[in-house]
Amino acid sequence: MEILKSKNVLFVENNEEFAENFMTLLELFVYKIWHCKDLTCANNTFQAERIDIIICDIKLNNENGLSFIESIRKIDSQIPIIVLSGNKNEEFLFRAIPLNLSAYLLKPIKYKDFIESLEKCVHSFTKLKSILLKNGCMFDQQSHTLYLKDGTPIELLKKESAFITLLINNAQQIVTKDMMLESIWNFEEISEGAIANFIMRLRKKVGKNFIYTVPEMGYKLGI
Repeated sequence: MEILKSKNVLFVENNEEFAENFMTLLELFVYKIWHCKDLTCANNTFQAERIDIIICDIKLNNENGLSFIESIRKIDSQIPIIVLSGNKNEEFLFRAIPLNLSAYLLKPIKYKDFIESLEKCVHSFTKLKSILLKNGCMFDQQSHTLYLKDGTPIELLKKESAFITLLINNAQQIVTKDMMLESIWNFEEISEGAIANFIMRLRKKVGKNFIYTVPEMGYKLGI
């Protein structure tokens, strides 16, 4: 469990009393907790900060936490996610099955279940996080570092790492600009020129052949 001492948690919960009590316990195990009461805050925090674990309630006033988790899984298929729920709703359970959750905890949370869920997160971190790409590069998802074929490490910014993860997760198809706007910029208004500059700066880091442009369609990983 010592590995958790270096991890940041995004905690999405709108019940202030429950959140305060839960975070008092969680603080004993992790480095930092980002607490959000709604999905706008959750999305903005995930985009801006280094988040290692997500703990999210399902019912957030008029919002559904599973919608947020589904959007996260389009970006990151590996980050440990723990879902909290106030009842055993079969619809939520079936919807949660394909989301690769570390745990689905029912309130009130039992201490034993809480610890087991954290242990599952630890297990996720100890799995192999490096992906060998067809072009000979290696991408370390945990440290957000790309290793070129000669072993040179390239530290990536959060949006750069998110884009490379998007390319990897969609290796069999073209990553469109709409996909980039959703996954990287959270539907912000981004100009064509800003996207082009983003790609140009990234190519300067990783090499011009790392990202292949499909004219008028989008991008793919270079081979």
